[in-house]
Amino acid sequence: MGGIRAVGAFTRPMEKAREGVGRRAPRLSVELPGALVSRRTRPVTVVDLSLTGCLVRCDAALDTGQVLDLRTELASAPFAAKVRVTESYLDGSTGPAGPPRYLAGLAFLSLQAQEEARLRRFLNDERRRRRSADPAAR
Repeated sequence: MGGIRAVGAFTRPMEKAREGVGRRAPRLSVELPGALVSRRTRPVTVVDLSLTGCLVRCDAALDTGQVLDLRTELASAPFAAKVRVTESYLDGSTGPAGPPRYLAGLAFLSLQAQEEARLRRFLNDERRRRRSADPAAR
């Protein structure tokens, strides 16, 4: 059964498929400006990224199951992917003084071979760069 997990001062439902199961692909924390496109364009910030999807911060809740186009840049090159919203919830890290922000989990539906190679290269290069910059890793 799906449970409830606290996120900041708020709660969100957990997906049954993910309980007790490791992620299919490791996430990388990032801060990339981007946009979600359907009938209108919404600015988003990609806050983590993996080979199978990402987490974005946005100004409005998204409908679970909605299919959108994600556009951002990876290493100064455009990146586009068709995504499905897997979850959307209020960002508990925003204080009561600011406007509400939301986090949305997005699953990549189908990446063109060129986009998948660009994403894989970006993630590998960024992990390598971070390891070499970490003084504790030396």
